[in-house]
Amino acid sequence: PPPPTTSCILEMSKVCAIFGGSRGIGQAVAQLLAQKGYCVAVIARNLDRAQATVDRLGAGHLALSCDITKEEAIQKTFKEIENKLGHISYLVNAAGINRDGLLLRTKSEDMISQLQTNLLGTMLTCKTAVKSMIQQQGGAIVNVGMYT
Repeated sequence: PPPPTTSCILEMSKVCAIFGGSRGIGQAVAQLLAQKGYCVAVIARNLDRAQATVDRLGAGHLALSCDITKEEAIQKTFKEIENKLGHISYLVNAAGINRDGLLLRTKSEDMISQLQTNLLGTMLTCKTAVKSMIQQQGGAIVNVGMYT
């Protein structure tokens, strides 16, 4: 296969938004897709971590911060990606949080926070992506679930 391009913006039409792309599985997916020549938007709660990941990917990628429990924030993030990289054809949801694993010790507010991030956040990013993908008549979504 040909080597990855130094600037994918001009050469590739496929853009991937990776929520939770600054660490773990999401970061590994970002690295793989960037090597394959995709334009990657790494989205995380912590912009510095997202930027550190993007800095290792090479030119033409984007780092953003987003609270995935807020639909308006997700919509704004998608618009920014589309303005800077183009239409989003691929969505990877790898964002998630994990609190104390013992149910008896888990506070109710921690349970709610987990549900908002891990379930609602995934649903909201999918909802926003699907609207765009329907208009483009194509796309793919990968939701990564993890339990530690």
